[in-house]
Amino acid sequence: MIRVENMISKAFLLGIIGMVDKDGLEETTDWLQKIGIKLAEIEGPGFEGAREDDVNYIPLCPFSNMLLDFLQMYGERPSQFIELVNLSNRKMEEAEDGWKYPALTSVTGILYHSYTTKRAELAGVELLNVGAKCPRTHNNVYNEKALERAGMNKEEVDKYLERSYYVCKIQNPDKE
Repeated sequence: MIRVENMISKAFLLGIIGMVDKDGLEETTDWLQKIGIKLAEIEGPGFEGAREDDVNYIPLCPFSNMLLDFLQMYGERPSQFIELVNLSNRKMEEAEDGWKYPALTSVTGILYHSYTTKRAELAGVELLNVGAKCPRTHNNVYNEKALERAGMNKEEVDKYLERSYYVCKIQNPDKE
């Protein structure tokens, strides 16, 4: 049953599916990124979650309840979501500046990554998304190029992922 208080979030996720079907993966990815950037501009500079040294991590998984409820309602993980994640991962691996991409576990990570990186940019720093944990499977994924650029390894990221879902290294451009 769709409750009124959950209708907008479920409609948004259905909208992602419809957008992929209508306009394709690239257009949908751009759309999600633009939404994240616009929300960040409205919110202003800053960080979500906790910080330790130069690492920013999110103890709660962004949008996980909404996403997990939707998947239960939908009955499966929509192929469009899988295709969007695969496209982002492929771009990350192929791009010379692959550190700018998220370590992606779910389709909502596209939106969240653009939101967090824009807010950090507004605060004068760069966030490198070095790892994430899937809210459904609890599997960890990494951005190898971001790890290298951040001077971190998977074991360091895993320590944060034991208590969080999204891990970024804070890079201060003035320190480089």
